[in-house]
Amino acid sequence: MNRIPTDPALEAQPNFESAAYIGWLNALVAGGISREDALENMADGWRFERQERIALWQEQMEEDARVLREQSERERAEKEALEQEEQREAEKKKPKINDFDTGSIVADVIIPRPSQYAIQKIKNMEYVELWYFSPDGCHEASITSRSTSDSDDAYGFAKVDGMVTLKTLASFKASHKALQDHDLSWCQFDLAKTSFLVHIEKNGWPEKHQQALALFFTLITNHEHRMRPRGEKTLLRYAGFVRREWHDRLTQNQGFNIGLFNNALYGSISDDVWEMERDESLKMQLSFIS
Repeated sequence: MNRIPTDPALEAQPNFESAAYIGWLNALVAGGISREDALENMADGWRFERQERIALWQEQMEEDARVLREQSERERAEKEALEQEEQREAEKKKPKINDFDTGSIVADVIIPRPSQYAIQKIKNMEYVELWYFSPDGCHEASITSRSTSDSDDAYGFAKVDGMVTLKTLASFKASHKALQDHDLSWCQFDLAKTSFLVHIEKNGWPEKHQQALALFFTLITNHEHRMRPRGEKTLLRYAGFVRREWHDRLTQNQGFNIGLFNNALYGSISDDVWEMERDESLKMQLSFIS
């Protein structure tokens, strides 16, 4: 249906005796009706047609109002949906904090916190030296953390869960003071392995791996050779080499049970330690003689 451009109710009745309508008027008169009746018929026809157009105009106005109302409701719904989506995105980005048990109290002993580098290694379930979990390593981490303000932190790219993200350089920068496991003192090793086991539990390492490592350290610290000459030194070398090998093999999908003590390997390492001490003793004697 063609649109009606203006309201027909506002139209004035035409002058049917004007030049525009004279042909129509003369045709009616020629048909045998009087001029007055012809003018009345023409007026009646215009009023009837005008009334029809008024009805169509009202329908057109109602349809326009309906379309406008639906468009307004649609735009309002789209705006509300957009605002809700923006609110959901804002909620996702808002920092969150976990709930706590109102009846729980802090533990009697708080394990010292290692460096961010060591924590990141643990989170990634990668090898990291036990020194970072020793009192010396944690003390070094505390000093480094205090000396570096947030505004001075440098950032670098790191791959986490298959995605590249920005992280502080401290999270993947090793300490130049870190010692290999076999270079630790027995006391450092004993304290560090306890902290290490606590942190792998906190970071959700598989129970199977946790139990194997706990047994591994128990066998080392309670080994009968510990009190023998070179006993602690040999056990430390065994622990350091085996734990590093365990991680390497896990990476290659060739993992072994670190909780099983290999006496043959321990014997070979013991021989190496004895030979190193013998060679060192000979060097000292030769140096003294010369």
